[in-house]
This record gives sequence, C-alpha cells and structure tokens, in this order.
Amino acid sequence: MLIDKLLFSNTVPKAMKKTLDLLSTRQNLISSNIGNLDTPGFKASDLDFQGQLREALGGKGQLSIEATNKKHFGPKTSSISNLTPAPFEEEDAAKSNGNNVNVDKEMAKLAENQIVYNATIQLMMKRASTIRAAISEQAQ
Repeated sequence: MLIDKLLFSNTVPKAMKKTLDLLSTRQNLISSNIGNLDTPGFKASDLDFQGQLREALGGKGQLSIEATNKKHFGPKTSSISNLTPAPFEEEDAAKSNGNNVNVDKEMAKLAENQIVYNATIQLMMKRASTIRAAISEQAQ
C-alpha cells in the first residue's frame, strides 16, 4: 500500500518539488543570515518548511482526500502547490550591536538543510528508477 502511494500518487512528485523549492529558499535565508553576521541591528530569520509541508499534506503525514467526481477520490494537491514560505525571526539573544546571528547555529542549519536537500534528490531519483524498472520489467 505504501509503495503504491510512493510510486503512483500524483501528490508525491509535487510534494518533493515543493520541498526542494522551500529548501532552496531556506538555504538563501540562512546564507543571508551568515552574510549579515556583523550588520548592526540585523535579526536572523528562518523558515519552518517542514511544518508547512506537513500541514499541506494533512497534518499527521496522511494525505487529505477530496472528491473530484462522485465516483472518484483523490488527494488534494492544490494545498501543496499554493504553499508559500513564511519566514520568521529567530528569538536568539542579541549582541551589543543588536544583531542576533549565531554563526555556529547558522552553520549547523546550513549543513542540515543541505543533507535534507540531497536526501530529497536521492528519493526523487530512486522513485524514477523504480518506475522505469517496473515499466521495463527489470530487476532492481
């Protein structure tokens, strides 16, 4: 059942693409935080894309079902397509110049973001190769 959702659901590619978009936006935001390390009064920002994506997918990791026809049911993908990043200000303590960027924290977030981005790319590639193998009837 789970393999069917991963292989044939039209929501999975949209969710993965949106994840990559949000991760890219977060990467730029974190890079901006690091770039403004010494800017007086600068406040670090971040993006909670995982919470937003979880909410768009139905809250508990389950897809919300919407009737598209009285005989058909399918997952709602418009909530994923309409998902926009909502940056928020970090609540770290500010230095004497009013700047609250913590370079160690930002570098850790940068590394984590890169790992999640690479993992998502690998999932997309594995999904595509599994579908190709199923179509061509090759063993994996």
